This record gives sequence, C-alpha cells and structure tokens, in this order.
Amino acid sequence: MSGKSNVCNESTIQHTLKEQILGSEEDRVLSKDKRDVLVTVRMKGCVVDLLNALVELEILESRSDAIASIVESTVSSKRKIFEALKEQADDLKRTKRAVRELASRGISEELE
Repeated sequence: MSGKSNVCNESTIQHTLKEQILGSEEDRVLSKDKRDVLVTVRMKGCVVDLLNALVELEILESRSDAIASIVESTVSSKRKIFEALKEQADDLKRTKRAVRELASRGISEELE
C-alpha cells in the first residue's frame, strides 16, 4: 500500500470527523463568510483540552478555528431562531432609542 493512499485515508477520516462535529459544509451557511471580528472568551480548561485535541488531530486548524466553527455551526443549525432573536433585539434597540429621545425632549421642554 502506498503512502499516498494513507494520506488520502487520513484526509477522508479528518473530513468525516469534522463533518460529524460541525455538520456538512452545505449545512453551515455561515462558513462561507469571512471571519473579520475578533472576540476574546474565557473557557473552562476541560473545553480547551477538547479544542486542543481537535487541533492536535488536525480536524481543525486552530483553537480559534475550532471555536468559530462550532459557534457558526450551532447558529447555522438554528438559523431561524437566531434570526428571530436578532429581530427582537433590533426592535428593542429601536424602542429604547425612541424612549431616550422622548425623555430627552421632555427634559428639554421642562427646562425652557
């Protein structure tokens, strides 16, 4: 058996493991977008150990890639729920802005 065959098998296994963890590429709608926002998080050591294992096994490229991929996969799999939550948050933000403006106008009128 050639070394090239082993590399193909390892690559297939790694790809399959990645799909088992994250779902298929087609299912991960967000995976096509460029990652351009840096987020710093604190995590439990046992979770970081698992992320390190994914990197060591070359299933994912880095801990950052692992975290981003897992979060993106979760959001993609529950996209409708997250979109509804975002819409509600946007509505709340608009309502808060309107209340602040109304309060500001009320205070300004009272000072006159």
